[in-house]
Amino acid sequence: MAKERNPIDYIMNPSSVAVVGASQDPLKWGHMIFASIIAGGFQGKLYPINPRADAIEGFKCYPSIRNVPGDVDLAIIVVPADAVPSVIEDCGAKGTPAAVIITAGFGETGEAGRILQQKIVDLAEKNNVKFVGPNCMGVCSSPAKLSALMVPFLHPKGDVAFVSQSGGYGMQLYLMASSVGVGISKFISSGNEASLKGVDYLEYFGEDPDIKVIAMYLESIRDGRRFMKVASEVSKKKPIVVIKVGVSETGSKAAASHTGALAGSDKVYDAAFKQTGIVRAHDAEEMFDIIKAFVRCPLPQGNRIGIISNSGGICVETSDAAEMYGLEIPMFSEARQKEILKYIPWFGNPRNPVDLTATLNMASFLKVPEVMLQDEAIDGLIMLGLGTSVIQQLFPTAPKETFVELFKNLNKQIIDSTRKYGKPVIVINPSADIEAEAAKFLEESNVPVYLTPERAVKAMSALYRYKVARDKLLSS
Repeated sequence: MAKERNPIDYIMNPSSVAVVGASQDPLKWGHMIFASIIAGGFQGKLYPINPRADAIEGFKCYPSIRNVPGDVDLAIIVVPADAVPSVIEDCGAKGTPAAVIITAGFGETGEAGRILQQKIVDLAEKNNVKFVGPNCMGVCSSPAKLSALMVPFLHPKGDVAFVSQSGGYGMQLYLMASSVGVGISKFISSGNEASLKGVDYLEYFGEDPDIKVIAMYLESIRDGRRFMKVASEVSKKKPIVVIKVGVSETGSKAAASHTGALAGSDKVYDAAFKQTGIVRAHDAEEMFDIIKAFVRCPLPQGNRIGIISNSGGICVETSDAAEMYGLEIPMFSEARQKEILKYIPWFGNPRNPVDLTATLNMASFLKVPEVMLQDEAIDGLIMLGLGTSVIQQLFPTAPKETFVELFKNLNKQIIDSTRKYGKPVIVINPSADIEAEAAKFLEESNVPVYLTPERAVKAMSALYRYKVARDKLLSS
């Protein structure tokens, strides 16, 4: 017997989409969502639903989803709140299995809204319809070329799924992710989670072979017991990175008025995350930093790291951060130190952290990282990047084309020499925002780049903490 298709699959991979409430007015949500789907390049069948229009953007309109010829996999609902119940009934009559309810005015607004929200939940269950929302910003799926947001945008590639209970902020994070080196191929603004819950998305993406990392922005968890069970299983296969907000009294009240969520005790959440292997981030910057490490690095076998820089200050700052975040910096044996001293000035420090001193000697940059990674005493490496400014100093008269090639070739040598050891290598480049070309080249080669030592260390620490938690879950 064929396995029944998950309702979320109709949302992420629909063959046909109806926008109920599609509008000719460019300032209305119904128009923006419909136009965004067109601009995203959706290849399936697209139907605007509006009883007062003949056509929108060249597409024939239908008065109801019931009147659409053929099947409709997904209904995107952008009508006033009091009209949503009848649309859910129309979806049931049509046999449409999934919907995204953009409309607000439900459980987040008070008692009357909660009653209306329960009504659409009851109707959806009766009519075998599962839905995202209500009170959400929409969904995106790069593989399906489905951009169902108010602005058209799809990441060209990516192996991250992102679920956000916050609509507006979640959409902003989805839009900015590619600019910080994270590709999100599947995005769900989950809103009030009246039907489908965060745990449903977590379970679905846990089984998705194209997704390497699941990221979530949470204000609350509605079914804690099931969430912990699912998260424990998913964490055995892939990392889950979560921002949990509403940790303060003021934040908890804001969450309740935003999506009708009850935020709960932060200490309870923190303990649950640790027990289930979830890696917690405390803001968007940290979330994206951690995701980059998971996508681009193998997991370390332990918490012992090597540090290498041509700046003593970076060695010290990285060492301080490492101790703060649970990483060890073992001293190299005398034999290893002698080998390192072949490539650095006699007054440099070969012990770990390794201080190359202010050298532009290419042998130091090219040879020492590999010598360090060969040592069984370390499980990963954090190093100062070989940026474009360094290469320019070495070859000041080289034409730009030659200069870029030199940069790429030298960094490729470092990447090739370090990759064969199966240990995570993370780069610090304080000028990465200026040396965008350098950072882009490294990250496209699966080497994550961070502006500061602390951000690099926190990313390495997250890799180690997840490794420990996953091993514990697999052995239990």
